[in-house]
Amino acid sequence: MLLSYVNETANFPFSVALVIVAILAAIEGVGLMVGAGIFGFLDGLLPDIDIDLDIDAPDLAKPSLSGQFLTWLRIGKVPAIFSLIVFLVAFGLLGLFIQGLVNAVFGAPLPALLASIPAFAFSMPVLSVGNAVLIKVLPQDETSAVSRDSLIGKLATLTGGEARSKYPAQAKVKDQHTQTHYILVEPDIGMDSFIRGERVLIVRRKKSVYFAIRPESNGLTD
Repeated sequence: MLLSYVNETANFPFSVALVIVAILAAIEGVGLMVGAGIFGFLDGLLPDIDIDLDIDAPDLAKPSLSGQFLTWLRIGKVPAIFSLIVFLVAFGLLGLFIQGLVNAVFGAPLPALLASIPAFAFSMPVLSVGNAVLIKVLPQDETSAVSRDSLIGKLATLTGGEARSKYPAQAKVKDQHTQTHYILVEPDIGMDSFIRGERVLIVRRKKSVYFAIRPESNGLTD
């Protein structure tokens, strides 16, 4: 009976969301086992929101409304794939709940498109809370607030799988406070690739992805 309810046309977008979650979780699980960040490229698609600002930096400009909204959602503070999964789970389950409630009260569910509106709206606070929980659970930097650009010029160590052009991998780097940050690193030189355990020099950042070269390329060995 539950399966037939989930498969109803009115519940189609919510059922699809949950199926996508299962597929993404399975793929990411395989990636974690082999040490590859399969969905790492998603972080490079995020808007460039520098949430962690220098402590003594002046408040030169008020963030845009969209920037404030994304900051409230904590987008970019955890890997994008985890945020996507949280959203899809919330959207799918809330949608099914709304349709079940409407069906119980009025005897028929809402059209799928109409039901998607409140499901999407209610998913936003769930996503914000979910990201907040993930920040506590996943490996994160525990530093004083620093600018993400302050990590440029630091040496990082690859902790994930192979980093190649368009396929960043996780690395760890210490800031000026000797605290550890976990970041996504991609070779700055297109033909290069970095393997787990290799130390690289961060030379620039684009959105949530840092670009690096081998230290010897810049005359550095440590």
